[in-house]
Amino acid sequence: MASNTPLFAEGENAEQLTSDTEELRQQGWALDDKRTGVSKTFHFKSYFKAVSFLVTIASESSVKKHHPTMTVDIGTVYVHWTTHRPLGLTLKDISMARFCDDGAELMGAVECGQGLNCDRSGTEKSSKA
Repeated sequence: MASNTPLFAEGENAEQLTSDTEELRQQGWALDDKRTGVSKTFHFKSYFKAVSFLVTIASESSVKKHHPTMTVDIGTVYVHWTTHRPLGLTLKDISMARFCDDGAELMGAVECGQGLNCDRSGTEKSSKA
């Protein structure tokens, strides 16, 4: 099996999810090292927008009872979706990744380098690409 081929959870429709995963990759998502999940970093022009995006994901994931690993760092939010039982990529992961893309667009996500970041002193600054 190729190292860029996703590992799907038992019982999932691998043919459909392969197509769905490829679509996510075209939107900037990447397979994790174990190939059982997908991750993406979103960029925002303010810390408030980044945290608001995180809260939006947290709210939806609570409703869906499917939770990601998320990290917020000034103007960026890292999101990782995977399913632990059964282990592997599932339709839930794909659906929630799409939810993230839609939410990021609504929250005004920007390209890398156009959002808020820190300089080496830890001071927040807006970067311009």
